[in-house]
Amino acid sequence: MMSQTYSSNNCFIINYLPGGRSFLDQQNWHINCTFYLSRKKKMAASQEKRILIIVPDHKERRELVLQLGQEFYTIDTGKNLSEALKKISEGNYDCLLLEVDLPEMKGYEAVPIIKSLDPKLKIIMMTKKNSKKLEAKVREQDIFFYFIKSFGLEELKLAIKNAFIPDERRNN
Repeated sequence: MMSQTYSSNNCFIINYLPGGRSFLDQQNWHINCTFYLSRKKKMAASQEKRILIIVPDHKERRELVLQLGQEFYTIDTGKNLSEALKKISEGNYDCLLLEVDLPEMKGYEAVPIIKSLDPKLKIIMMTKKNSKKLEAKVREQDIFFYFIKSFGLEELKLAIKNAFIPDERRNN
């Protein structure tokens, strides 16, 4: 039995096959890929966990969505800072996955702008290439976690899971 989740002209569709395997139908998904509408119905609105992924490379965005989509998150994506700022000002996100290398500027330089729109937003900064100088610049910003992609996706999944733990519980 195949079940289709969220469908729109500007998103991609994830279908689940028997055994939990998924496949992807692509339709301009880089513009907006909110999905799992059927899963959202299972969650109370107050429990919805919204993530915005801003990564310039469409293949990386798609891979992140596929990997994180099975974790019951509502996910939107964008390819640059201007899309991120528009979506953050219009939406209510809990977590932002932000690439360091954005077309307009470095992601860590955008953190103060993003925080001015949503001070409570948990930002996870991501990079493929790390250096001591880059890490120092990133960690100076008000971010939740710094993820180096070569460390593997499990570390990112754990960081996202921790981002949804209320601050009071995390600090105790």
